[in-house]
Amino acid sequence: MQTGINLFTLRGIHEPLPRVLERVADAGYDGVEFLHRLPGADENEVVRTLDRTGLAVPGAHLGPFTDLSGLPGELERTLGLYDAVGCEALAVSIGEERLGSRDVIHETATRLEKLAAHARERDVGLLYHNHHWEFRPLDGSTPFDILLDELDERIGVELDVGWAAACGDDPVKRIRALGNRLSILHVKDVDVTRKASVEVGTGDVDLAACIEAAAAEGVKWCIYEHDEPDDPLDSLDRGVAFLERFR
Repeated sequence: MQTGINLFTLRGIHEPLPRVLERVADAGYDGVEFLHRLPGADENEVVRTLDRTGLAVPGAHLGPFTDLSGLPGELERTLGLYDAVGCEALAVSIGEERLGSRDVIHETATRLEKLAAHARERDVGLLYHNHHWEFRPLDGSTPFDILLDELDERIGVELDVGWAAACGDDPVKRIRALGNRLSILHVKDVDVTRKASVEVGTGDVDLAACIEAAAAEGVKWCIYEHDEPDDPLDSLDRGVAFLERFR
């Protein structure tokens, strides 16, 4: 299993992006997942840094969009931006208001299908990334389950186990249920009571069991993420030290 870190964890490091990437490689990660900072950076220098360090780019996030109507244009710009860095898949997150009822979820799924078809034309996969609101009860199910039933199975999942656990879902069972539809595992620990991201190993999520279950399902990438680290550099090292145990 390969290891990476989402750059959202390191947003508090006020250094040029190439230097941040060097830090990721020096720490021992195999790859990096973009969420911010590539727009506006020196793209050529970023590409050279990735080549020099050997860091892969298993994914990037379109962002926490709440209105999917503007996404086709944003997707095209993002596809062009990440093509140069060899990004393998784009993940999209949906605001809670786009998952409020079965009718709204159906509309959301239709729009996501259009985005996925557009991405496939560029040989890029589209993944769905959850937050905690997808796992609240809805009509005897959950928004997550209703949405996935609506979506073409070619749209994969980037499961954030921390956010799943924060709303009472069992991430290990969820991993097993997703099977080969699960493409990337977001390794995030949370304080379930506060629904707050915390340092790995200090929260309520059995991350070891999650990673072992993901490995059994053939998941190739575990991406570490901490939304609010007090010390991003310390979190960088803590994350890779934890993930190294499962190589």
